[in-house]
Amino acid sequence: MAKRLTDKKKKEIIAYYVECQNYSETGRKFKVSEGTVRNIVKKEQNVTKKCEQKNEENTKSVLEAMEERKEKKVRILNKILDAIENKTENIDMFTNIKDLATAYGIILDKEIKIKELDIRGKDNKDALEKLDELLEAQKNA
Repeated sequence: MAKRLTDKKKKEIIAYYVECQNYSETGRKFKVSEGTVRNIVKKEQNVTKKCEQKNEENTKSVLEAMEERKEKKVRILNKILDAIENKTENIDMFTNIKDLATAYGIILDKEIKIKELDIRGKDNKDALEKLDELLEAQKNA
């Protein structure tokens, strides 16, 4: 006979499902069948809704915190970019070009990722235009 799941384990399953939105993945993680996950999520809809609300609140809170630090991040990025620019203008035998390229690639990658996230939260047309502008500015840099 199969072992009964505790209420705590059911809540963990629901929380994980809310995060990944995949019955199979959740089942594999907790070593239960996909059908068991479906049944738990359906039976415990009030808990599922609370988890979804909490997840949305947490996401909103993180985005707000990121927005509050936006100016500071811009200042830091500007300093890093200035340092990279200075280093590329004064390349010597101690300059590792790979390090400069990696740093620049990371900055560009993060900038594009932020723009991709904006696409999800705003009108796609506006966000795509911003992404196009960013990519164009990088080409011209």
